[in-house]
Order: sequence, then C-alpha cells, then structure tokens
Amino acid sequence: MARTKSAISLVVLAALAPWLYDRYIGLSTIVVNRPGKLLHVNGFKGYEVKFADRIRNCEDVVLEEELGVAILSCDPGRDRWNTVMGAFHPPSTTHPEDNNGAIWIYDYSTSQALTKLSISNAPTLNSDFHPLGIALDPKSSTLYIVNHARSGSCIEILHLDLPARTATHVRSLTHPLLHAPNAIEIFGNGKLYVSNDHYIRAAVSPLLSKIETFSGAPGGSVVYIDTNDMDASKIVARVPFANGIARLNDTTLVVASSSKPGLYFYSISPDLQSLELKNVVRTPAGADNLSIDSNSKILIAGHPFAPTLMHVAEGRWDCDEKGTQEQKAKCGCWAPSWVGEWSEEGGLRTVLRDGGEKVCSSSTAVRDGERGVGFVSMLYGRGVVVFRE
Repeated sequence: MARTKSAISLVVLAALAPWLYDRYIGLSTIVVNRPGKLLHVNGFKGYEVKFADRIRNCEDVVLEEELGVAILSCDPGRDRWNTVMGAFHPPSTTHPEDNNGAIWIYDYSTSQALTKLSISNAPTLNSDFHPLGIALDPKSSTLYIVNHARSGSCIEILHLDLPARTATHVRSLTHPLLHAPNAIEIFGNGKLYVSNDHYIRAAVSPLLSKIETFSGAPGGSVVYIDTNDMDASKIVARVPFANGIARLNDTTLVVASSSKPGLYFYSISPDLQSLELKNVVRTPAGADNLSIDSNSKILIAGHPFAPTLMHVAEGRWDCDEKGTQEQKAKCGCWAPSWVGEWSEEGGLRTVLRDGGEKVCSSSTAVRDGERGVGFVSMLYGRGVVVFRE
C-alpha cells in the first residue's frame, strides 16, 4: 500500500512539475519587480508626459504615420467600470463628465493639437462608451474599437474622416464568442482576429476569474471574425490572459499573455481560419498591448508588478479630487511600467522600466521610426508619454 501511494504521488508530482515550474517562472517576475527592488531603465533620448490636464486612463494607441497622427482610446469612466480588472460601480453622480470614454486624435507631426473625435449616428456612445483596444484600416478609413459598454461588450465599427476629426458609426458587432474582447488585428475585407482576455469574466465570478489569471490557465482566446459572415466565427487559439495582438508579417501573428508573461508566436493559415503555435518568448512583465514598427520590431508595454496595479484599480472608484483627503489619494497612480522591444535579430530588450512615479501602468507603446518619436499610453495614468529616440 505504501509503495502504491508513493507511486501515485510520483505520478501526480511528475504531472504537476511542468505547471509548477511555469508558475514559478511567471510569478518570480512579480517578486523581482516588487516595490523597492525594481531597477529603473530609460533607453529613450528623452520623454515627457503631455496633456495630463485633458486625458487619462488611455488604454491603446495606433499611429497613422502618413498623416503623422496618433489615435488614442481613453476612458475616465474606467475608474468605476473596468470589466477586466473587476470594477463594477455605478456611474458617478458627482462628476458625470467622467463617466464616458472617447477617442482622441493627436497631430504630433505639425500642429501638436489634441482633438476629441466627433462620432455621429451613435447616440449610445455618448453615454455608454468604454473603449479598450483599437485598430485602424487606413485603406478603407475604418476604425474598430473594443467597447466594454455597461450594456454589454461589443466591437464598434466607425468610418473615419481623419482630416476632419469626425467619424460615422457603422455597426456594433456582437457574437457569443466575443464574450471578453480586448484587442483587434485587421486583415482587410472585414476579416479580424480578436483576443478574449478570459474565459471566466470577472462579471460572472470575480474569484474564479482571478484564479484563472494567477493559475495561468489558458482561458483566453483568439477568435477569427469575418464581419461579412459572422457564422464563420471560430476560436483559433487558446492563450492565458490573451491581451494585445499584432501581425508581425503575412504569416505570423503575435499574441501577448498577461498571466504567463510573454509573446506567443503563431503561423497563420492562408484562409486565416487556423493558427499554429511556433514559439513563446517570455517577458519580464505581464505583457499588455503590442505594436509593430516600420522596422518589424515588436513594441510591448506591460505591468511588472500586478498587485500594485490591482491596488490602484480597486481604489479608483472612490476617486474625487475635490473630496476628502482619502478620496483625493485614490485619484493617484503608482503602478510600475515596463516597455520592451523584440526583433528576430536582437531578441528581447527592455527600453523603459519605471516604478510608477513618472510613467504609471503602461498599456501600449508605439513608434514612428521615420520621425523618431513614439508614445506610451497609461491605463490609469494622466496624459500620454511622448518619447524621442
């Protein structure tokens, strides 16, 4: 009997060993980056935070380099409504102007003007708009936006007139497989890949959603969508806490994992309806959004110490800069940030690591290589980081 129990224990241990080792690797980055131990890195020639008095809680940024403009998705309402982090508080009655999100256009090449995008034909977006990931198809002037609306998550499709800073709402896209949409990659002709960050949403069970996150369970997914044939929608990959998503080239898709920190590289089938995992590159922070620059380098923004980010998110619902001292304190952001880049030739390198004092809760990094300028958005920070190289 004793030998049988020992044999069973060895079998169980052998089965668990890969998972335990993987969790050790993933969680060790949190230990290394804990407050007071995080090593600061600045690989930029210089950077500054702009528009801190006008925008905050910006999740994603995309560039239209031909016009020299950056498009940002920002949402002050994330303080009280964040379906990913599990904040489900009613809209503010004290500051109703902060309940809704918006898309902003920053002309970084000429006028330096920051303008809120005016959206027509979409009255619901005036009161129930919580944008996350965005993607631009410049050929068709189409902007896709993940909207975690209180009425239900969807993908908003807009026809964009960038010179006029206006857009017309075309469609709100929903599908049962898009239960927790986060980021979008466009392949033209209405074909998309969309990441779902979780299988168990925090709205369904906050506890089970956290267990999914910290266990590294592959509950997140990548979904193939054809907006012209929604019946063709299908799950093409499973990724733990699938977050940012970007096409490296015509045959390679990269997906960021926030809970098993890293980049997942997939081969894309010619019909887009299947993905094959080819490689995984671990990152020293939970990877958030991804972008590809003109030199085919992947820019990754992420979160080195998740507990601090969670702490910031949990308290922000009670933020009131005109309230009590305790409420004022909850308006701050002190979550550390990390920005890295990866290329096949140079591998992975850290470009920026900040304890949250200057750059807080980095979520996206993009770069205009020709102009030598780039941007880092901050999930709970004020303004946008503008860096020079």
